[in-house]
Amino acid sequence: MIALVFLQSISMQSALCEILKKHGPFSHIYSADSVGHCLALAEKYPNAIGFYSVARSSRNLASRYWLAVGRRDEEALLAFSYNASGFVKIPLEEVQVLQAIECVKNKYRCYERDFQFSKLIKGLCNQYGVSEPALLASLRLQLFKSAQPDVVGIRAENGWCCLNPEDIKWIEAAGDYMCVQTLSENYVVRTTLCDLLKRLGGRYFRRCNRSVAVNAIHVAHVEQKCSQQQVVMQSGEAFKITNKYYYQFWQKDAGYS
Repeated sequence: MIALVFLQSISMQSALCEILKKHGPFSHIYSADSVGHCLALAEKYPNAIGFYSVARSSRNLASRYWLAVGRRDEEALLAFSYNASGFVKIPLEEVQVLQAIECVKNKYRCYERDFQFSKLIKGLCNQYGVSEPALLASLRLQLFKSAQPDVVGIRAENGWCCLNPEDIKWIEAAGDYMCVQTLSENYVVRTTLCDLLKRLGGRYFRRCNRSVAVNAIHVAHVEQKCSQQQVVMQSGEAFKITNKYYYQFWQKDAGYS
């Protein structure tokens, strides 16, 4: 970032420049010696952050983001009416200056992010020959399709509850019921394994056999015991893996091989 400094007091301007050089996140700091000089610098560096004395001419200094420097509350009100991003009160204190810089930095980052996003959208529109609303609608649709549920509501024996898929360690079939083992307790749910996995999404769970699916984030490792592949959970439990699901879910994942 670049800073432009133009204050009514030359000594105050020099003092502020020293603070910015000592603590500020600026690659360059330009000190203007007149309104014309400041306007020329602002035109040359349109994304620079300005530090200006509060005056009616401040609204004409052309910086998108600027911090006002003054003594009175009335000056602060005038500065904010001219879209100042902050107010630094005289006498200058390093802590106050750094706090004001941090505030304007956040606004600057938001502007840079929005600018880059707008540039990306325009480039994609030109590349694919579509309008911006059509492209954004397509992106929203793709996001909706790929979104994973944060929580899933299930009806257990003792009523409805909401579970975070990340907290489920494994699911094991028991007849017409599913035993859902979480980090804290076990829930018994009347449903099928396929339906429950569909609701939970495919991000976490992997089938081991017809009756068991485990959450990959709670798996310690996969091992072979007596010519039988099995998955071992971080809490020590082990479930056998049939050949069908081993080749489908586990063999290709080097992290568990």
